[in-house]
Amino acid sequence: MVLVAIDVAEKIDDFVERQVPFRVLWRYYQNFIPFYANLLTPLMVFLSVLFFTSRLAQRSEIVAILASGISFWRLLVPYLATAGVLAGVSLSLQLFVTPRNVRRIEEFEYKYIKNRVYFDQRQVHIKLTKEGYFFVRAFDKFDHIGFGAHIEYIEGSRIKERFSADEVQWLSELKRWRFLRIWHFREGMPPRYIPQMDTTLPLSPEDIIRSDLYTRTMTFPDLWAEYRRQRYVGGEVANLLEIELNERIAIPLATIGLTALGFASASRKRRGGVAWQIGLGLVLAFIYVFLLAIAKSLFSGLGTWVWVGVWLPNILFFGMAFIWLWSVPK
Repeated sequence: MVLVAIDVAEKIDDFVERQVPFRVLWRYYQNFIPFYANLLTPLMVFLSVLFFTSRLAQRSEIVAILASGISFWRLLVPYLATAGVLAGVSLSLQLFVTPRNVRRIEEFEYKYIKNRVYFDQRQVHIKLTKEGYFFVRAFDKFDHIGFGAHIEYIEGSRIKERFSADEVQWLSELKRWRFLRIWHFREGMPPRYIPQMDTTLPLSPEDIIRSDLYTRTMTFPDLWAEYRRQRYVGGEVANLLEIELNERIAIPLATIGLTALGFASASRKRRGGVAWQIGLGLVLAFIYVFLLAIAKSLFSGLGTWVWVGVWLPNILFFGMAFIWLWSVPK
């Protein structure tokens, strides 16, 4: 609800200026809430564990449970079991459901929030295969028409073949590209003019007009297929896709580690009561988010090691939870 309030406060002027219908707003927040709720699930579970367990500890109920013969580790079992179920549900949502929410959020923002800039994609270079490259000078993201398009086949440092077109169009019904007014250059042959050429390419308009949420809008099967394709052609987008793949798994699984950490830190009675425990939880939650952002930035350019940046906060917090649990007096 806090995030909804912040989002409304930020966009209220756009809603009023563009006279967004209420039913459209309702559908927008129907997608907005599940996406961010699922994204914040590990931190919310962590704070819930801290609050609940610290209440038990302050009332000496944990001491009574341990005195009745139940071991400390047995007491941890229902916490981890519940965390495992929540992590599984969150993982399923991350892989198959919330990408559709993100796609609808993006469609709404392009229609009602962001200005309709037709040619916001300029000087776009895309690697199609290990030898093939695509370039377009400007691309209309709404009508899917580009100007100044080139397809080049490069061997070593030499351009072996090039198609230079004044205009390129995406034919959505045929799932192919139409190049208009083309000059064809090939090594050892004179230039040839072609009025029109239809062809298929391992390329779609979505590859050219990638948004800031490009990787988040794909379900897991689509994301995996795109990752394999980008790995094959050696595109720079492969690192972003690998980060997204690992992040979708690592963040839900963080629920288990944060639950164990929350139980370890809150299971002892402390001066300051519940407020002290919640304060500690907020600090640890901030540290986790900070580490995730920093580690992703540091490791994003390391090729095959980009996954380390996503999993590093989990590894550190799981290790901290284990050490803390082991050191708690039983």
